[in-house]
Amino acid sequence: RDFIALVNRIRRENPALQGNDNLDFFPISNEQLIGYAKHTADLASIIITVVNLNPHHVQGGWLELPLREMGLDPEQPYQVHDLLGGARFLWYGPRNYVELDPKSLPAHIFRVRRRVRTERDFDYYL
Repeated sequence: RDFIALVNRIRRENPALQGNDNLDFFPISNEQLIGYAKHTADLASIIITVVNLNPHHVQGGWLELPLREMGLDPEQPYQVHDLLGGARFLWYGPRNYVELDPKSLPAHIFRVRRRVRTERDFDYYL
């Protein structure tokens, strides 16, 4: 019940999930996983979802994303925030590894953040 409520809240809070346009499926190296994204027309909101189709075993695989089509620079890192589990990951390039244990979390719903802060973004005072 709590899990469904969380998924519904994520759907309400993210414009990319409020329509049926702009749905793209991505190659993933494991047939027991499915990966897809939804985005707004202006790419301001991008949600990547990865689901473990096997309800009994941990599954992992390499997800391939079309970064340029998503408005991301393939030469720059980008952050994905798992809205279900709360974790944040710094990804580089189009291929990234995902792993899902259906006993703890059967899916990732990642919100993509283009701008990643680095230590150069902060002023240091002595």
